[in-house]
Amino acid sequence: MRLRSVILAAAGFGIPLALLVLVLPITWGYGGYNYGAGNGAGNLVTFVDPAGPAGRAGLREGDEFEPLRGMENIAQLGGPVGTTVHLRVHRPGGETPVSFTFEAFPAQLGTQQRFNKGLGALTAIGAFIMAILVIVRARNRRIGARAAAVLAAAGLQALANSGGLVAGNAVLATALILLPILFTGAFFWAAFSLLELFPPRRTRVSMLLGWVGPAILACYAAIVGVLTHGFWTGSTLWLQPFGLTVGLIFDAALAVALVDAIGNAPPEYRAATNWLGGCWLLADAIGALAPLSILLHVYPIVASHYGDFLSAAFVFLCAFGVAYPVLRHRLVDLNIFVTRATIFGVVSIIIVGIFIAAEWAIGRVFEQSVGLTNANGFAPQAATLGVVLVLGISARSIHRFVEANLTKVFFRKRIKGLAEIARVAREADVSTDAQAIMEVACATVQHCIEPLGVACYLRAGDAYTLSSSSGAVVSPAGYPFNDAVPLRLRRWQEPFEIDDDSDARYHMLFLPMALRGELLGFLCCGPKPDRTPYLTDEIDALSLLAHQVGIAAAWLTRAPLARPLHPAISVGFAPTSQARE
Repeated sequence: MRLRSVILAAAGFGIPLALLVLVLPITWGYGGYNYGAGNGAGNLVTFVDPAGPAGRAGLREGDEFEPLRGMENIAQLGGPVGTTVHLRVHRPGGETPVSFTFEAFPAQLGTQQRFNKGLGALTAIGAFIMAILVIVRARNRRIGARAAAVLAAAGLQALANSGGLVAGNAVLATALILLPILFTGAFFWAAFSLLELFPPRRTRVSMLLGWVGPAILACYAAIVGVLTHGFWTGSTLWLQPFGLTVGLIFDAALAVALVDAIGNAPPEYRAATNWLGGCWLLADAIGALAPLSILLHVYPIVASHYGDFLSAAFVFLCAFGVAYPVLRHRLVDLNIFVTRATIFGVVSIIIVGIFIAAEWAIGRVFEQSVGLTNANGFAPQAATLGVVLVLGISARSIHRFVEANLTKVFFRKRIKGLAEIARVAREADVSTDAQAIMEVACATVQHCIEPLGVACYLRAGDAYTLSSSSGAVVSPAGYPFNDAVPLRLRRWQEPFEIDDDSDARYHMLFLPMALRGELLGFLCCGPKPDRTPYLTDEIDALSLLAHQVGIAAAWLTRAPLARPLHPAISVGFAPTSQARE
């Protein structure tokens, strides 16, 4: 419960902060250089942009300078535009002072940073929204909480990366440099915790993941603590090789866990696991590029500000790797949240937006185009009122139009499948073979709804025996006449779904095949692969299919009635013995 509360609090505060970051301008200053740990006690310059402030001031790759301490070190790392840095560079000829002032990110690099800021803010917003949805709507609370923790950690990491660009204060920006390291540890912890339970399989690797996650989080927290102390003492960079090596070890461990999950996923979870594993493996490779290059003393351009896009891409893939399976494959058994209620909400927001935009536009037209200085006068207000009245009168039509089209977009496959079930139901009355039409019915349900199993049962004496089945789940050979399932169907003659999660048949749907009050048999639909309940329109379509197939099977399996000897018999005369036979 505490984890759920923390995630909800982080997401609730994170969404408005991400929106703020999205609209604020970049204030992070650009020095045009990067450095790492030197051979001695100094710092080694590993990259210099010739067009940047440091390059124009004379700083060169390979220079070593004394570590800065306290606020000087913080200003050098996260100073805003206008911050001046003074370096004491050691060269063969002696010590050379180099001073330069941070500038705004130039040209293409400035465009890239604006893209990175926008991608990070949007990733944070999307991750926080998905985290709230998963916490609120996930049926499996344990897996849902861990998936939401992954999303929240990725969202916080994206928010910190983007927030540092707009901080406008060296201390705050430096703190936002350190926080992504901690949030990376939180992501690894949440990712290993999720892979421990999802996909549901027990392997040697998955049994170890529960122990790995907390150790990772503790290790990253210790690294952040040491770095914070080092910023004030000037002795930060000695930890860099250790921290990078630890990060690469965790990257390798995550890759092993992902390969194990993909290789051992059950069939019904394979699509979601493949997507999750693919995105995270790609993110893992991207995240390892810069640390690996620094440890190998190969300093490509990705180790500078030009490589900031790697962090944005890493976080985006981490969040999207969970978010897409939740939406598309319902990785955590999430209820369908793109429902008619959600569509109604979207449509309502669109209509409200149209109202606001119309009122603003009318006011601007009368204020500027018509030349009225008082936009609140009678004429603008009357015109605005007229537009609002027109929109209000047509709101119902607008809502109906938008809802219908959104339904087609989001539920195209479902609508097509339900229409196919209804078509097969209407075609059942022209069938000439009961067994064949039941096999067609089972195959149609399996194709359109994809449950784990489908079966048709018909009454044979004092039991209901299996007549046809389809799917991976093995259906029982029959049900006794007074078993709980046929007893309930005979009494109420309406479909029901088992909603007791302690029952082995959880989310199985039973639909009666009745004729004139007699239960001829029933259609049994097994659970869906995502373990979500059957929706009302699905039950209606399956009920129609069961009813029509039941009637067809009843007439085809029973002996035809004997014809009367003379037409007069059908008009009130007593039947003959031959007719009675």
